[in-house]
Amino acid sequence: MNSTPHTLEGRTLWDPNFPLYVTREREYFTLPIHIHDFVEIQYVAEGKGYHYIGDERIFVEKGDLFIIPIGTRHVYRPASEAAKDELIVYNCIFDVSVPEKLLLAYPFPEGTLTLLTGQSQAYRRYKDAFHEGRIGMEALHREYRMRQPGYESCLYALLTKLLVYLYRLELNLASALPANSQLGSALEYMEDNYSRPLTLAEIAKLLPASPSYMQRMFKQATGQSFTEYLQNIRMKKSTELLRHTTLTIKEIAEQVGYRDLKFFYALFRKKTGLSPRQYRNRAHGSTFAQADQLPR
Repeated sequence: MNSTPHTLEGRTLWDPNFPLYVTREREYFTLPIHIHDFVEIQYVAEGKGYHYIGDERIFVEKGDLFIIPIGTRHVYRPASEAAKDELIVYNCIFDVSVPEKLLLAYPFPEGTLTLLTGQSQAYRRYKDAFHEGRIGMEALHREYRMRQPGYESCLYALLTKLLVYLYRLELNLASALPANSQLGSALEYMEDNYSRPLTLAEIAKLLPASPSYMQRMFKQATGQSFTEYLQNIRMKKSTELLRHTTLTIKEIAEQVGYRDLKFFYALFRKKTGLSPRQYRNRAHGSTFAQADQLPR
């Protein structure tokens, strides 16, 4: 990997009048090591593999966040070529002029934008313990793809929020909440086991903590109760299945953890404003994807 790296140019990716581009990519072995003339924020969304960056080879997995400044050579490689080891990465790239525009509109904490320059480090890496990075990158990608009126303003606002979050991670302020890393593991566990009949007591044992203390942590960290958070995971998964599979509604309900079909229908309508069938029909008609607007 010591040969001259390929250079990626932002002008080939974004609109000249809006120098920001968001994508969700599966990483392959065929992509060459490269540098780029733009700033890049990356989030590992699925799988495991390696990030070759500078002269380092870093093991990466779901929840890793990176800031890649201009001129840093890097490339991702999945753990293997097997489908089970696919590596999915969100990329938010933007011209160096974008942070300067944001600075005119928002009062950033001093030092926030220095994270993007690469003056002190060739890259920055963070762990997304509370899933704020995932939520932010998903929102950026959704807004970029839907391109509804005013999407440029929304993208700049979402990028601003993400940059502030990264700055807080840099200062380790995200660890100020009680048992941050432990709660992050609990949230991850819920993401992986949402189809099971999870209970607050079961999740509390992961820390370990009492169910009442766990409930307080949930409310403090997410603004939701344990039950609300689990319901929103399940509803988001169900809308993904409605959009991307031909499973029956009964099969989808069972797959996300609901045996009571009547309750599933009622909860789905409460969360989305539509019945599952109405949602599927609209989603397949490409009118909108309301599932991604579910609170998390």
